[in-house]
Amino acid sequence: MESKNTYNFEFIAVLAFILKWKKQLAIITISAAVVAYIGSGPMFITPKYKSGCIFYPTTVNTVSAYLFYNTKDRGRDLLEFGDEEIAEQYLQILNSGELAGRIINRYNLADHYKVPASNPQQMDIVYKKFSKNTTISRTNYNAIEITVLDENPQMAADLANAIMGMVDTIRTEVQRKVAVQAYQIVEKAYNDKLNRMDSIKTLLREIASKGVYNSVEQSKGLSEVVGKGQQNSFTNQERKALGEYNGEYIMLEELLKYEAENLADLSTRFEQAKVDVARKMSNIFVISQAYVPQTKAFPIRSIIVVLAAIGAFLTACITIVILEKYSNFKSE
Repeated sequence: MESKNTYNFEFIAVLAFILKWKKQLAIITISAAVVAYIGSGPMFITPKYKSGCIFYPTTVNTVSAYLFYNTKDRGRDLLEFGDEEIAEQYLQILNSGELAGRIINRYNLADHYKVPASNPQQMDIVYKKFSKNTTISRTNYNAIEITVLDENPQMAADLANAIMGMVDTIRTEVQRKVAVQAYQIVEKAYNDKLNRMDSIKTLLREIASKGVYNSVEQSKGLSEVVGKGQQNSFTNQERKALGEYNGEYIMLEELLKYEAENLADLSTRFEQAKVDVARKMSNIFVISQAYVPQTKAFPIRSIIVVLAAIGAFLTACITIVILEKYSNFKSE
């Protein structure tokens, strides 16, 4: 009960203090609000507009990884998205100097930010302004959100969409560069394998010209002829050829089968490489494009005015209390 009475007494004392100095407090509070309202206007603070876009990065680095895979293996779905590791890779590209440089050059942001070419630190200043006005973050569902602040609402939307498109372009360029290198390696291996098989076939034809063209069937046929006692000069010549070249023929025939199996595998890889080089698919799923904002995002004048009024009111109260205490102390 005592604490409640103390609380009521303190509240009454505060209320009495405010009523006593209500005129002065009202003048100070209203004056601060007016000054804050004027000071937060476009004459003193340049308003900025905010626009943003959201996209999901794809999880498939190559189309061939989806189109060509063994049935025992799981191919990644082209329509799959939301991978945390892939999202981090995209964030690295989005925060890279390469992407920022391309956007700055495309939209001539040095002129847009009014940084003169005579300034020796022009590009450093432009990069800092661009970074300050651009926010790139990952959402809770591993989508990527790009937000841009700018004095021009159209430019804010254009920059946000351009950044989203540029990350797709850079990712595609990197993939294509690797794909071309892989294609050249596989193409050489494929052609080398064809040449090797042609060499083996040439050797087999040479052996065939000497009378060995199907060692298994020929050996079987000669065995039947010998068994029937029907040998002649032709069969003797064939037996001699088989004895001399049969081992080499069998070896080359097995080698040709082995190379043919390898060629089939290389042929699949070669087709994969062709698909990756010819790829023209986007690497991102766009959830929302940036649009031209109608209202400014900064400064928020209402908040500035309210905070200024509250701050002025509290400061005035503290100042009056200090002056009263000092006055009482002096009179005593």
